Amino acid sequence: MSFKNLIPTKPELDHLKKKKTFSLRGEKLLDLKRVQILKILRDYAKDYFDLRLKMRDHLLEEIILLKKAYETMGIRKINRIANLTKTTLAPEINITYIHEMGIDVPKIELILPKKQFPNYSYSSTDLTLDILIKRLNEVLKIILKLAESDFLLYHVAEENKKLKRRIDALEEIIIPRLSVGIKTISELLNDEEREEFIRMKNIKNFLEIENN
Repeated sequence: MSFKNLIPTKPELDHLKKKKTFSLRGEKLLDLKRVQILKILRDYAKDYFDLRLKMRDHLLEEIILLKKAYETMGIRKINRIANLTKTTLAPEINITYIHEMGIDVPKIELILPKKQFPNYSYSSTDLTLDILIKRLNEVLKIILKLAESDFLLYHVAEENKKLKRRIDALEEIIIPRLSVGIKTISELLNDEEREEFIRMKNIKNFLEIENN
């Protein structure tokens, strides 16, 4: 707000006071919303890091199982089974969005064939491979959940940043400028009232002298 654009009138003063009242009310509402966002952000951050830790523990166990499978069956056989499974399984990922808190939250679904038969003979493979495949299916679900959590955490954090910028703009720029404008116009109007009072008093004194 530039002082050059200030109009020292009563309507302008009332207009600035209304704008300041509206800005203060908006600041309180944004503060309340930010408190809610911060609570949600903390909850999502906890879920995110819990999932990361769970995924890490799973993968470490899977690495140990894979090493055992390599030792008992050989790398070539494991690779052949993996390539065959990849071509016949044909997994798909379906992503849908649900609008929550002003954010499009993704729901990621892994779609696999209803009937899943192994592409290898149980008699020619080690039990470690079956356990490994089961564990990999479990960790894949965790990874998908982690992707959802990561997306949500990022966008809630961005929403928190936007709210903070709006609150800072109100606190540090808009409300202080309105306060200065109100003070400036009030002082100018008070000066005009004093001048008018003095002028009227001088006129009254002059008329009294003339009458005498």
